[in-house]
Amino acid sequence: MSREGYPYFSSAEMDRRFAAARALMDERGLDALLVFGHSGNRRHYQADVHYFAQIALFHESYLLVPRTGEPKLWTTHNNHWPNARELTTIADVAQVHRSVGAARTLADELERRGLARGRAGLVGTFFYQDIDGLRAALPGLALADLSGPVKRLRMRKSGEEIAWQRKAATGCDAVMEALRRELRPGVAERDIQTLAESAARAAGCEFTFLYLNSTPMAASDSCVPNQMWSHRKLAQGDVINTELTVNHGMYCSQILRPFTLGEPNEQYRRIYACTKDAYDALWSKVRAGVTVQALYDVSLRIRDAGFDTVDGVGHGFGVDIQPPSGLPNGFRRPPQPDDVLEEGMTYVIQPNPTSKDFKAGMQLGDLGLVTKTGFERLHRYPPELTIL
Repeated sequence: MSREGYPYFSSAEMDRRFAAARALMDERGLDALLVFGHSGNRRHYQADVHYFAQIALFHESYLLVPRTGEPKLWTTHNNHWPNARELTTIADVAQVHRSVGAARTLADELERRGLARGRAGLVGTFFYQDIDGLRAALPGLALADLSGPVKRLRMRKSGEEIAWQRKAATGCDAVMEALRRELRPGVAERDIQTLAESAARAAGCEFTFLYLNSTPMAASDSCVPNQMWSHRKLAQGDVINTELTVNHGMYCSQILRPFTLGEPNEQYRRIYACTKDAYDALWSKVRAGVTVQALYDVSLRIRDAGFDTVDGVGHGFGVDIQPPSGLPNGFRRPPQPDDVLEEGMTYVIQPNPTSKDFKAGMQLGDLGLVTKTGFERLHRYPPELTIL
């Protein structure tokens, strides 16, 4: 098949990743990493496999990364194996046959490599049947959860990774411009998704998702973008909230923008004033060295203005949501308040003030790059309410 248009990182970039993984194994006294991925949340649960294999499959996948020796990738569907072999940069690609199962397949490979009594790190949300079966097949194998440490390897982005996210950001901007041109009374919610997909692909990117809600401002009954769309047609006097993710080679950018068809009413003017105030305050605070607690403290201005939140106010981003997250909804305390944002991380700020009854709200957000001196917005579409 043709690989035309399929993006790859350089050999130097991939060498860097494997070296980091092996350094982690040295530090933890491990002989190998067993990495699992599946297609959940638009293949975002393939992020760890993709990091090493440059492919995100549509069904379960397993990857062995040994401390010494070559890695091996397994697919779980016969008809997906040929495409995986053609696209991945892993040389050894095999299948997990249903008659054998993943646990026996992995156990056989570990035995073949002399690791049956070794120590392996598990990365990803494995099915319990796989782990129970692996423990039964290899009782001398010690297993440890390395999901968190490997995810943290992916937090700080290389120059190549940032370039891919910049490309994805151009796709987000293209979709927002298309929405600005096309949102009008009579357009059905369902049709907006088709418009968004076309605009993202015309910009040379891939569409990940667009969440959207529309509701009359005078009788508002929805406060944040919805994941399931209705057949409702837009009407004059509506507010429309959008949460858009576009990717290039699975590396994502995210933008969140509110639109109104006509001038906002008094309630929505107050909501937007709070949204913009929180967005600007958070944005000005982010830089290398800032703690999650400091960002949380800034986010409390939403609560102090008399509003609630439904979504989190900030999170790391790449192929998937990454630490440091730590800005939960409802002003709950951050689980890891001392986490520090570092230079080279990409982070999403997305304040979403909602009314106390959760019937009205707005959301404004962008992906940015954390630098020594501040926060570089990766999108060009203005960070403000668009009035149509």
